[in-house]
Amino acid sequence: MKKLGILLVFLLFGAGISFAQEKGGIPRQILTVAEQMPEFPGGVEALKTYLAKTLHYPKSAYKKEIQGRVLARFIVEPDGSISDPEILNSLSEDCDKETLRVIRKMPRWHPARQNNAFVAVYYTLPITFSLD
Repeated sequence: MKKLGILLVFLLFGAGISFAQEKGGIPRQILTVAEQMPEFPGGVEALKTYLAKTLHYPKSAYKKEIQGRVLARFIVEPDGSISDPEILNSLSEDCDKETLRVIRKMPRWHPARQNNAFVAVYYTLPITFSLD
């Protein structure tokens, strides 16, 4: 029997600032790098544990033996909530949907800080679906 293996690699892409249109037409600042980056409660190991428990290999992808990496990005807001998850690199429709489901279900993070203020930061999370 093949086992589900989920390999996590955490990457951050680029440096600088992005602007997103907020309701009311006022642009808001979303950083890609901050002095203190956001952190999942309990750190990287806790994030790995959360993903291992919460992420399910889609049956259709398992049957077709689809393996590979989904690259997702989301915003960690100044209050630690997660918003605007999106797929940057798709693997399959079902793997992409499962990745987004798990991201939307995440608890609040410890937010990023820049100049002693909490700020919104893009976080890029690659998730590898692997059959062992």
